[in-house]
Amino acid sequence: QPRRGEAPRPKAQPPRRAAATAESTSMSGVAPDVDLRAQGGVSRHLVVFGIALACATSVYTYTRGGPVDEAAEEPLPVAEGASTWVGFVLKLLLRLCQMVLGVAVVLLGFLVVQQRKVLYVPTPPGAQRSTKDNPHRLRSPQAWGLPFEDVMITTADGTKVNAWFVYQPLSKCKDAVPFTFLYCHGNAGNIGHRLENIHAMCEKLNANILILDYRAYGDSEDGPGPSQAGFMMDAMATYRWLVERIRNPKEQEVTRMSEDRILLFGRSIGGAVAIHLMADLLKERQVAGTDGSLPLPAGLVLENTFTSLRDMALQVFPFLSPVSILLRPPMIFDPWDSATCLDFITKHHRAWACCLLSGLDDQIVPPMQMRQLSNILRERKPEILKYFTFKDGGHNDTPIVGGAEYWASFQKFMMLVAESEGGKKGAAAME
Repeated sequence: QPRRGEAPRPKAQPPRRAAATAESTSMSGVAPDVDLRAQGGVSRHLVVFGIALACATSVYTYTRGGPVDEAAEEPLPVAEGASTWVGFVLKLLLRLCQMVLGVAVVLLGFLVVQQRKVLYVPTPPGAQRSTKDNPHRLRSPQAWGLPFEDVMITTADGTKVNAWFVYQPLSKCKDAVPFTFLYCHGNAGNIGHRLENIHAMCEKLNANILILDYRAYGDSEDGPGPSQAGFMMDAMATYRWLVERIRNPKEQEVTRMSEDRILLFGRSIGGAVAIHLMADLLKERQVAGTDGSLPLPAGLVLENTFTSLRDMALQVFPFLSPVSILLRPPMIFDPWDSATCLDFITKHHRAWACCLLSGLDDQIVPPMQMRQLSNILRERKPEILKYFTFKDGGHNDTPIVGGAEYWASFQKFMMLVAESEGGKKGAAAME
């Protein structure tokens, strides 16, 4: 309480959520996934231009019938005059609809041309592309005291992507084989911006982490540039590298790993990458059989990801609603239809696990989309399904804001996955 004569003290304000830049990342540990609304570049000038263009088109259409012959005009009876006013109002409403549709089409055209620039942001504002140019604590796992290997992985189209393999030393995994996560990060920044999260995962979950930078990100080669097809080649090549490393360990191996203990982790667009990767691995197994394909991961961990790029576009840019029927390939280059892929997985795979981690204060991906993914999973449940929500968790900072509750939830899921392994091995032996 303030003393007599003193002004009342202002109420404590909740901490302002960190801005999505590399500079704020160095202070807060939050990865810089860029808000598509900010990155979209749909400026006020473009909106004004679109409205002006639509108005001009409407006026031209309205007047193109030629000059009015005033001599031919005669006074109309009252009834006909009222009818004329009704027609005028209807025509005005029609012109208004045309204008709205015209603005939407103009802005849609702009977004179609710019969509990959909007979606993929290797160098967010205030950041540098290479991990070597990050702030000191974000340059290398070594800055966090984490043992790691810096690797370059060649993809199917010859592009080389950079990855960090952060591992648990043998001294820490004598009693049990740790889980290994293939970590697919969000749409902005490089793997260095995720170091605080990687450190926490290693410490709290006692796990190995293999995190990749997609093509044109970080120290990876550009290749043909970022795209859904390119990202999936990067993810598949990284997964293949991991499986081959497990099957053919180094002579002096630094950690312990098992094919049965691989989990895919994806945040934001990384969740879409993880879902699509698991679907692609499942399709490959259906075609080539068990012996000719890569093993399936034990499961997925998805954090603040979306159902599809179409759904995200309508959420972020609501003015596209009048032309929503057009928001599909080829108009959308990279559909990232995670909902359909997840539905495919549930129809053709049973013995797997899935964990959903949703920040309910996510201002970028609506939490409703995580609920929609959960509903798909509930229709044909995997062997293990957990859906955890965190009231104040934002898009980038759910692990930080969620704190002990977040990590306890994550650990609970992993414990259930570990407990389920005995049943899977027994079933395999019976086969």
